[in-house]
Order: sequence, then structure tokens, then C-alpha cells
Amino acid sequence: EKDGAGECVNAVQIDYAPPDGAGRVRVIVTGYEWDWLRLRWITRTAQQYFTIAKTLPHAIISPSRVMLGRNVVVNGPLGVRYDSAALDTIDGPPVVSLSDFAGIDASLTAKLNAFYARVLTDDVDGDNALRILHPTESQSLAAINAMDFDADSQADNAYQDFTRDDAVDDFDIFLKHYDTNVADGQRKVVLSDALKEGTANSGNATEFGADDALALLIDGGNPDRNGNGKWNGRLTGGEWDYSTFADNNGDGERNSLDLDLDDVALGYRDGALDYKDGYAKVHGSVYLTTSRSAWESSSDEFGVVLTDYQKEVKGPISGDGSSPVKFGATDAEVPEITAESFAAAAEIMGEFGGGPGVDSDEFATIIADQVGGEWITESTPYGSPTPADWYRRPVYRDLTFRNTTIPQGTNALFINCTFVGVTRVRTWIDNTHPSWVYYGEEQRDPETGALSLRYPPPPAESAQALDTSYCGGDVVCDPNNMPPDPLMVDLDGGGSANDACTNTKLVSNNLRFHDCVFIGSVVADKPAVFTHIRNKLQFTGATKFLQEHPTEPENPAYQLSADESAITAKSSMMAPHYSVDIGTNNSSAAQDIRLHGAIIAGVLDVRGNTEVDGALLLTYEPVFGEAPMSVYGTAAGNPENFNATLGYFGPDDGDQEGIDLSTLTDLDADGDLDVGWDSARDSGGALVVVGTNPELETWYDNVPEDDAVAGTHIRRAVTFNGFGRITLSLDKRLVLPDGLATPISIVPIRSTYLEGHVAVAGAEAN
Repeated sequence: EKDGAGECVNAVQIDYAPPDGAGRVRVIVTGYEWDWLRLRWITRTAQQYFTIAKTLPHAIISPSRVMLGRNVVVNGPLGVRYDSAALDTIDGPPVVSLSDFAGIDASLTAKLNAFYARVLTDDVDGDNALRILHPTESQSLAAINAMDFDADSQADNAYQDFTRDDAVDDFDIFLKHYDTNVADGQRKVVLSDALKEGTANSGNATEFGADDALALLIDGGNPDRNGNGKWNGRLTGGEWDYSTFADNNGDGERNSLDLDLDDVALGYRDGALDYKDGYAKVHGSVYLTTSRSAWESSSDEFGVVLTDYQKEVKGPISGDGSSPVKFGATDAEVPEITAESFAAAAEIMGEFGGGPGVDSDEFATIIADQVGGEWITESTPYGSPTPADWYRRPVYRDLTFRNTTIPQGTNALFINCTFVGVTRVRTWIDNTHPSWVYYGEEQRDPETGALSLRYPPPPAESAQALDTSYCGGDVVCDPNNMPPDPLMVDLDGGGSANDACTNTKLVSNNLRFHDCVFIGSVVADKPAVFTHIRNKLQFTGATKFLQEHPTEPENPAYQLSADESAITAKSSMMAPHYSVDIGTNNSSAAQDIRLHGAIIAGVLDVRGNTEVDGALLLTYEPVFGEAPMSVYGTAAGNPENFNATLGYFGPDDGDQEGIDLSTLTDLDADGDLDVGWDSARDSGGALVVVGTNPELETWYDNVPEDDAVAGTHIRRAVTFNGFGRITLSLDKRLVLPDGLATPISIVPIRSTYLEGHVAVAGAEAN
């Protein structure tokens, strides 16, 4: 910079040091300024390390629609490529988002309904908030503040800026509704005894205890509130659980030295909800490739035109410096993610788990002691009131696997198992046969539990000809519309697809992992067609994905090698064209699923108590008329049923697997609401008769069913456990798999910033 006389008075010099062993680039910036008083140059130097890497711009990138239910917070932008040609009645909205506060209390719900009616008319920028100083957005606040919801003939003033951000949203309404000490001006809501124990608010009276999961979601949200890169862990029973902390000080241990008290001072787990929690349903913007006009001109299932997308998108959206909701997003803004994007990376990862057949013998050796032992009959999806199919699963317990291959057709339940390195899931990838999902489909006898084929092959009678071999006898095939040829696969492992197959469960993999630990990654073979009934991964209980063992980090049996660590850090789950379920509807309060890294799946359901630090990358794009939405060449099904679903949705929201809250009753008179009866079944799946002793815990699967007859069979009520809580946080430090077409970013490493200054005497301005 030069002064009026043309003399240089300040300047800057930037130097770059070569990358270090970790690939970090050190940038040294020196500033020069001429000191007219002392007639000398003043310098100041600052330096910081940066990494150059591919980064993800969104916490979710999905070609199918995204649904955010109750008790769900997303820390990061959303990228949704769901853009049907018509967005008509067979498609559904690209995004559905529910308020986290509606339904807790009837009066609060009424206040929220009145608020969102004004959002539709007054909200200019689409963030689901009304700015109190904006001429348009504020115009209705006076009117709704005058409303009387408690019938005391006085205005309730229910719509106040409790979070001090110059706007009113549903979190403000919630705080005002529950704050019993409005006069003290603190504008906070104190939580239950369990959540305020050990906090600065432990001595204050509880104001909100109706939903501890929601309270913990908000009070424990954003564990790095000062943005210094140090992430706090959990506070349970008034004690910090240091196993859930990051190694913030880099000393190789997790202990009290890793606690960042500044984050606590900024409201992290302080036992109360207020402005310091910085709540938003979505912390970031929502990017949509569809146009607003296409969405809002679409009709619902009753033929009613939507007219306003905010009827289906509720909850505050903070935005990321631009518009909170952006329509017509480009490919650069929402990168296209397909199953092919991960082909090279999946092959590299898969080699750790072994090529075809390489590790099958090792897997068989590990499970040998339990083969032929425990079996269980389960519906798929697990816990669904409307099962798509049934599986008779072998159960494997307390085993440790390393870089193993789970052979096709295993279809097992793993309980309390540990998987180290890469776990490769095999399947028959050429699953293009039109009858693929029907081969092997079973139905269950409700009393005996026995499974039988819905479409048994000849010589048995079948209600449907799945291929030409079914034709004949009682099955008459139309010569002008013959079924396909029989399915030929490699059943004997000989390397040739020359075996007729009438049960695709033998060559697919539908697996459930319960209370398991994955130290590394899961990678699945990519089938040609998305067949969510046959190729499915389900993770329940306290399943965790980590880079080191939570209780035995020094045990060599559980440690990753340098090569394993480098490859598994890129993705903890790579299962394109697979259906992945994390948690279940009505999950136990003890469920604690934690995932880290890039989670790659065809479609994904996340329920219960789940934390994801990383990103969700979905690959399946549902197209009406293309498999699996095609039955023997005829279009069938609805693209909206294939989606990314996070959190609770009920039948009224379009989720037929969801719990109908209107039917909850106290069936066993224990004071708790129940979702239904759980019929007791013996090891063979048969109903257990009253009077049989002892009543074993293994008789129950905690899934409601109406098969047991009162007074004849043993049954017990299934308690409603609430909605759980789900947090998805974009980790911009993720090391991504190869092959992704995502932007290159320069990411500063905050903890490496240093500065100083040097005075250089005797210099002259020039």
C-alpha cells in the first residue's frame, strides 16, 4: 500500500514451507508497516498449518428424499438431488422436516401451529423464523402474541425472542412455554434431575422433564462451542465419561486434562436450555437441485396442490451465510454421488477383507464352535410391524474377527462381536433377474412360528410363476407373456453360474449386528440392482464404529496396523446399493450407536439414540419404472418410499413402519404407555403356553405382535421408549475415499496458529 506521495507504507510477504510428514503445509505471513514516528519498519509474523484435501460440503448428500423426524439435529448443510421429472403424487417431497417440539404438550403444539401458519405468509428467507425487526416477517407477531392459549382472558405473549438473535422460532416458543421464572430475565429452562446432576444448575428447580432425550440432544449439542477443535464428551450421572472425549491435548490419553471448560461455560451440558445452546434443526443451508415451482405445484395423495414447501419443512434452519434454502442447486454445489463413485475405493478396501473365497475358510473356522447352535427367526426390517420377509438366522456371540469376509448367504445375527480392520460382506452382484426378491420369500405361521415359502418351486403349487420352470401342472403360463428363464448362479463355488436358484437368500446377505464393535470399516460388494430386502445391514443395540477399542486400546488383538488405519479412516461403512438400518423404532434407552467417518449406503434409516460424526453419502436414486420399482416390466411402487430417514415418523407422516402414537395405551397397568404386546416364543418360534416355567428372557424379541391369545399364550407389554435422539455432525476433517468428485479445500489447523513481531531498525521507506 502506498501513501499520497507514492511511498510504500505497508506490505505483506507470504512464504510456504514444504509439506511435512503428515502432508501439512506451513504458511508464514509477514506484515510490514512503516512507523512514521520512529522512522523504521515494524514487522509482525504469523504462521499456521493447513491441509489440502477433498472435502464434503454437506452432512448429507442424497439422490433420494431426506426425512428429518422428531429429536433430530443436523450440524452441517444438506444436499438433496431428489428431482423427479414431475414431483407428482407418486413422488413425494424432496425434504420433510418435523418440529422437535410439536406433540410434547397440547398447548405448546397449538402455539406452534399458530406460528407456522404465519411462517407460511411472512417468512421471507425460508429459515422457519420470523425476524422481529424485519418489516414483513414481524408484521404478524403482535397479532399472535395477543392470542390467549390458556383461556385466562389475557394475551400470552407466547412469541418472544428468548434466544436473543432478533428472531422468533419454535425453540423460542418452547423456552417461553416452559420457563417458570420469566421475571428473573435469565430466559432458560432447567432440565430433569438426571440431566442437571453435576452441573451449575443442579440446585435449580426442574422446568422440563417430559423428554430427556430431546433435552440432551440440545444441551449436549455442539460439543466444541468455542470452535477451538477440542470436542468434549458425555456427562452421565454427574460425572464426565472421558472414554467419550477426544484426545484434546494430544498426550495419548483421555482424562480430565481433555475437558474444555470454556465449552461448558458456553452452555455445553450445563443442565439447562437457553440461547447458549445455539439450537437449530439444521445448522447450515438446505441445497435442492429441484426448483421451488416444481415442488410447490405438486399434489399430495389426495390431489391437493402443496402451494408452499414450508408446509413440509419445519424447524429453524440457520443457513451458512447464504440463503437458508437454495433451489436449483448445481452439480458443483451438490456433487453427484453414485455407487460407481466408490468402485476403486471399495476394491482397495475389499482386498483387506480378502478376495472371493479367500477368507471364507477363516470365517468358518471362527464360527465353527457355534455352528448348528442358536438360531432365531426375525422379520426384515427388524422390528417392523409390516415385515417384508422373514429370516431364520444363525446367532454368533462374543467372537472376534479380523479382516474377515462374511460369505454370501450367511444372513446371521452377530451379538457382542468385535470386528477389526475391514469386514467384507459378500453377495451375488448380478441380481438383475426379475424374480430376484421373490425367490425365497417366506411367510410365518403366527402360532407355530414355522416359515414357509410364499412361492415354492415345482413340484409344489405356487401362486406365481417366478420363471418358466414353474409352468405346468396347476400353474398355467400365458404363451404370449411367459415368465423369465430360471435364475442361474454359482451355488457350489465352482466359478460358473450354472446352478438353478430358487432361493436368493443363499447368494445375498441380510445381516444384523447387535452390541458389536467395529474397529475399522465395513465394505460390501455392490449388487447391480438395489434389492433392499435381500441386501441389508442392520445395526442395533450399543454398536459402535471406532478407530481404537473403547476399553482395551493397548490390546494388540484390537489394534489397527498403519495400513489398516489409513484405509479404514476413509470410510467406516461402504455399502452402495445396500439398505442400511441404524437403530430401530422404539429403541431401548440403552441403545447407543456411534459412527464416525463417511457412511456410504444405498438408502439409510437412522433411529433411536445415534450419533454420527462424519457424513452420510447415499447412492440409490429411485426411478419409477426401474428396478426395484418394476414388476416383470410393469412400473410399481413409489420413489418416495426409498429415502434417508433420520428419527421418528409415524403413519400419519407416511412411515408405515412408524409407531402410531394415537394407539399408545397402558396395557399392563404399570403406569407406562405401551406400543403393543410381545408374544413369547420358544427356540422353534412357537407361541409359549401359559403355565410354562420358567419365563425365559430369550422368549421375547421386544417387537410388538398380536399373535398371542390372552389367557392362552404368554405375552408381555412393550413399553414405549420415546423417540430417542439423533445427531449428525459434518466432520470437515474427514479423509474421503478415492474417486469422489468433491471440491478441493484448504483447511486450517487452528491449534497450530502462532504469531510474533520483529522490529527492523534503520530501514527506509521505498
